Amino acid sequence: MIKPVALSIAGFDSGNGAGVETDIKVYEIMGVHGVGVTTAITSQNTLGISHVFPIPSEVVKRQLEVLLSDFEVKSAKLGMVYTKEQFNVVVELLADKIPLVTDPVIYAKDGTPLIKDIEDYKKVILPRTTVLTPNAVEASILSGVKVMGINDAEKACKELSRQYNIPYVIVKGGHIEGEYSIDVLYDGEKDQYFKIGYKRIVYNKNTHGTGSVFATAISAGLAKGKDVVFSFRSARELLQKAIYYGLNIGKGIGPVDPITPALVKSMKFEVIEEMHKFAYEVKQWKNFYKLIPEVQSNLAHSIDPDFVTGLEDIAVFRDRLVRNWDNKVKVGLPVVFGKPTHTARLLLSIMKFKKDARVLINIKFTDEVVRLLKEIGYEVIEVNRELEPNPQIEGKSMEWLVNHVYMTYGDVPNVIFDRGVKGKEAMIRLWTSSVEEILSALKYLSDRL
Repeated sequence: MIKPVALSIAGFDSGNGAGVETDIKVYEIMGVHGVGVTTAITSQNTLGISHVFPIPSEVVKRQLEVLLSDFEVKSAKLGMVYTKEQFNVVVELLADKIPLVTDPVIYAKDGTPLIKDIEDYKKVILPRTTVLTPNAVEASILSGVKVMGINDAEKACKELSRQYNIPYVIVKGGHIEGEYSIDVLYDGEKDQYFKIGYKRIVYNKNTHGTGSVFATAISAGLAKGKDVVFSFRSARELLQKAIYYGLNIGKGIGPVDPITPALVKSMKFEVIEEMHKFAYEVKQWKNFYKLIPEVQSNLAHSIDPDFVTGLEDIAVFRDRLVRNWDNKVKVGLPVVFGKPTHTARLLLSIMKFKKDARVLINIKFTDEVVRLLKEIGYEVIEVNRELEPNPQIEGKSMEWLVNHVYMTYGDVPNVIFDRGVKGKEAMIRLWTSSVEEILSALKYLSDRL
């Protein structure tokens, strides 16, 4: 297998939130083999940087020489470079044909300077840059245009492109106030702007490493032969997801997490495959139709509970499980995530108390089915739905059901049933930790009805 190779030139973040190690991680996520040159070793955690040890420029040079002598580097990302001697090494050794995406990390989030010789940086690094990705504060410092809004961001982009002959400049919107965070890309050759806006994620303060992830993802796109606009879009999409899954670790500002979005995507494919397996199996069984209630059934299946953030991580069949006139079962494919069905809401509520709950189905109530479920070892609890205080509030019934069971019994067993009330059919809810287990239980019932 052959992968394109991309290079990160940056500092080492001992807290693993940004820097060369995060860049290499992002390259791998984006399908690129990442290699790295370390310019400084920082002593830092989520509270900030306590010490910076610059790597001597001759050591930086040796790292670069060794990598470039062996690998066909398709693009490079430049993060923290600390001294003017390091600037000169980078420009001297990095061939002009290698596009350079520069994240001008002038200051860390705690205010620690990460570029020692800023005037030399402007003269040496910026004219060699292909894509520059400053935030509003960095753009203001480098361009002389105070960036307070989108119009200012456009002016700063054009000024930086003109002043330093940079083909593409992106001013990020994270530091610009507003409901949406809007990034502005300026194409200097075409004198054209492109903008991407995402709703600001205000509930997650863990944003360390956003600049590293964004610039590296753009570099990865260029390494794969994509144009700057395409790379900009894909990088911004990855960054939004990385912020969404920002890690609440440490005592300060935690890092964004670019890996979890890829993991969640993989888990969702696995869930879809397992639900297709479920659909195939139950349609073969002679008596499965006897388990489908008048209001029909649906299966809810979550990704790994440790990664569940809401209904968007729980799948159901779009159109339920239906009993046809000939007693054949129809499964309402396709599988969809985020649909607020009763089964999905119930599973999400149960997961608050039972971390191994991943699969749930509602089936028809009969005393015989309850007896059979007890026979195979499930604990069974009956709930009186007449105790529900506000049964008409949309979306709250399932939450009440689970909370009532837990508060009454101190646990949420695998089987919860009720005998119905006026306007609500009697129902059994069965949850398990896997599709295999729920299939086994349902097959046992089906064979004995």
